Amino acid sequence: MAFANLRLIHHLRVAHVFIYAGSCLLLLLVVSNPLLCQGEDYAPYCKNQTGECRIPLQNLFDTATMVANYNQRLAREMFDEFGKQYGQRKNLTPKVLSSCHTTSITTPENKEEAENTEDKILFRLVVSLLHSWDEPLHHLVTELLRLKEASPDLLSKAAEIEEKTKVLLEGVEEIQKRVHPEEQEKETSYPVWSELSSLMSEDDDVNKTTFYKMFHCLQRDSSKIETYLQMLKCRYTTC
Repeated sequence: MAFANLRLIHHLRVAHVFIYAGSCLLLLLVVSNPLLCQGEDYAPYCKNQTGECRIPLQNLFDTATMVANYNQRLAREMFDEFGKQYGQRKNLTPKVLSSCHTTSITTPENKEEAENTEDKILFRLVVSLLHSWDEPLHHLVTELLRLKEASPDLLSKAAEIEEKTKVLLEGVEEIQKRVHPEEQEKETSYPVWSELSSLMSEDDDVNKTTFYKMFHCLQRDSSKIETYLQMLKCRYTTC
């Protein structure tokens, strides 16, 4: 467990969010090259611009979709790993797994419907989904530290996706502010997660079922976020 804690602390340190003045957003990622907001690097964009030098929209979308794709992969790997140990439990029925706390967020039924959804709505859905995982991810990491069977790899992935979700939210809000500034005045509603007591339960079945469901729902929502952001990227920049 001591080794797991050290790995967790390491990932929490390296996965940070940096926001500079104006709209210069730096997303420092463990798995990517950082976007450096320096005058010489963005001279073609900033030469005739007054005020703060702004990172091109293409770069912001590139980074956001890259983080979303990485988060989706991490979520899938965590779900698969946890499922190998606990997925065969008889109470893990499709009905249980489908009761995600984000079910109340009405999202497109399929890719075709999403492609016909207005840009502003897709942005709102992404922001709402990301916000809705803020508290659950925090408790997921905390409770995994207490789970004796949790592997160091699972712990580090959970910590990483928690931090990268924060990075992604900052990036998406920056893009939204750039293309739909009027949306910043509106409050985005998101569902409240209410399963902490189940996650902390001393009942092994209740505890493991809650963990498994969270991994399932995280994978589902991460996939939606990645899909919607890729669609938005193609609408505003080069795919």
